[in-house]
Amino acid sequence: MGTQQRMDSLQCLRGLAALAVVLFHLRGVEMKYLQGPALLDAVARYADAGVDLFFVVSGFVMTTIAAGRYSKAGASAQFLVKRAWRVLPMYWIFTTLVVVLMAVVPSMVNSSYAGQSVLASYLLIPHAQLPVLTVGWTLVHEAYFYLVFAGVIAFVPERFVPVFLLLWATAIGVAPWLPPGPTTPAHVLVTNPLTYEFIAGAMLGIYWRHIPAKLALPLIVAGTAVAVAAAVALPEAGPATMAVSTRVACFGSAAVLLLAGAVVWEANGRFRAPRWLTLLGDSSYSLYLTHIFVISAMGRAWAMVSPAPGWAGHLAFVVVSTFACCVAGYVVHAQLERPLLVLPQRWGVGRKQLPG
Repeated sequence: MGTQQRMDSLQCLRGLAALAVVLFHLRGVEMKYLQGPALLDAVARYADAGVDLFFVVSGFVMTTIAAGRYSKAGASAQFLVKRAWRVLPMYWIFTTLVVVLMAVVPSMVNSSYAGQSVLASYLLIPHAQLPVLTVGWTLVHEAYFYLVFAGVIAFVPERFVPVFLLLWATAIGVAPWLPPGPTTPAHVLVTNPLTYEFIAGAMLGIYWRHIPAKLALPLIVAGTAVAVAAAVALPEAGPATMAVSTRVACFGSAAVLLLAGAVVWEANGRFRAPRWLTLLGDSSYSLYLTHIFVISAMGRAWAMVSPAPGWAGHLAFVVVSTFACCVAGYVVHAQLERPLLVLPQRWGVGRKQLPG
């Protein structure tokens, strides 16, 4: 939706979010395949909070790229086309890889996939079970955000967008107090408190320029402190036992604070992004989609080699596996994702016709 200046702070946060999710899933693989206490057991127990950061950043990006485009003819359709092209082809490729593995080498795939709907997985339709590519559950939420926001772009005047966002948040808040609705996956999706994170990011995208520059670093410190304190104080059982509302209150608020501080810090010329972190951010979507395959292969390979148990072996596994995930994510981004993203231009769809 128009040309938008690149914000390195967003890319860095995307990179950190993807890396956190990698560590969260690597924790399970380490505990499954390696002997002895897992190094990541306590450290990465709540690292899936990277998803909360993804959702907040997504909301921020939506209102940032939509500024000045509300109620304009074709803007909503252009938004959906660009979002769909950004997300779906890569997701379909790796979903197909899982489907092929299910058919050819079922022992390589989680047995719980047997009851999942492949069609619902491909179309990101809310379903009672996780998609066949498990990380696709977050894309179901993203697809819902995009559809709602496309409606906002089409029908809500720009000055009323904050009002709509507040009404949306209010509707989610009162839903638990209303008579029980149908327990369908779609109902669960639209009443899910995780949507608060998207809404908060969208509100931040509208108002972040009003935040004083002197608050940038304190906001970053506060966001980090909230996330660390939550990870330490919450039950050792991990996120599986945590209410979604608690997750949003702890890690969603931390993500908002981090993002607010980061974008204000960059806007005032105080932010210098490390090159490796911006590269990680650029390839974060590829990393997010591919890391499950990489860490599963690494866990199986490590178990076959059977290195001596102990902290050194665990540390080597974590470092090597994390590095392998990052390399694989970057290669897939450079060789597959980036060429896919520029295909519309090669097909004659100019940059100005597509939203950012």
